[in-house]
Amino acid sequence: MFQKWKEKVIVNGIEKEIEIRKDGYWQRRCRIIQRAGLELTKEEDFSDLINKECIFCQPEKLAKFDFGMLENEVAFLFPNINPYAEYSSVCAFKKHFIKPNEFTALLIQKNLELCIEYIKKIEAEYISINWNYLMPAGASILHPHLQVVGSNYPTTYMEKIENIRFEEYVKKEIESERYVGRIGNIEIFTPFVPFGFNEIVGVAKGNIFKEYRSIAEALEKIIAFYASIGRNSFNISIYTNPLHFRCITRQNMVKYYRNDAMFFERLHNEIILEKKPEEVAREFKDFL
Repeated sequence: MFQKWKEKVIVNGIEKEIEIRKDGYWQRRCRIIQRAGLELTKEEDFSDLINKECIFCQPEKLAKFDFGMLENEVAFLFPNINPYAEYSSVCAFKKHFIKPNEFTALLIQKNLELCIEYIKKIEAEYISINWNYLMPAGASILHPHLQVVGSNYPTTYMEKIENIRFEEYVKKEIESERYVGRIGNIEIFTPFVPFGFNEIVGVAKGNIFKEYRSIAEALEKIIAFYASIGRNSFNISIYTNPLHFRCITRQNMVKYYRNDAMFFERLHNEIILEKKPEEVAREFKDFL
């Protein structure tokens, strides 16, 4: 179910190789090319953005659930005022800015504990915990925060899982040279056809209520690795059924950077739009 082909081309007298890969489980392809600069890795001082006033630093001004706001010593969880589904919440760290190499397993675990407490309060068939870290990853606010999305309708990615042989897929990946090993109870590998740069996947056999500590431990190691290779922006999605996560790096944060692609587009294969296509059609007709 994993296939790859190679093409060669001469550019200015230099031979270049393109590797084309196909993952038959997900029915996805990717191309691996020798191109410097495809992923922006420049590091820039954006301390002026860090020092700006932030609404997440003023929790008293944030929306509340009927039961109030969930909180512990590390984070607080509240409704997303721009919900993506019937159940949509934000779980912000209390510290306004945290560098990638400062995210300890304990910090992540405490945030996940609130996410899980919220999940226990809702009734949804499809639930995920997601993280856009910094603006290149689609974050609208620099202050680090996770998001819980719960719905009775699957995302494109979640629906795809139901139609592939997921356990067989994971077995094939683990049997490959891309298998990294275990962190806690999490099997770690890099996928044959990645969803993004530097993708790392973790798979657990248990449920989110039992395995969140192992997930936190694994995410600490992965985020620290991203920091070690000079990446400071990433997306993470944790899918609760079957329990696994995907992590990818994004272009590095620079001043005034903003991206319109976040975890939904990159890790759920689903586009978030602000206008209905019918509205765009009406506007264009009026323009004409």
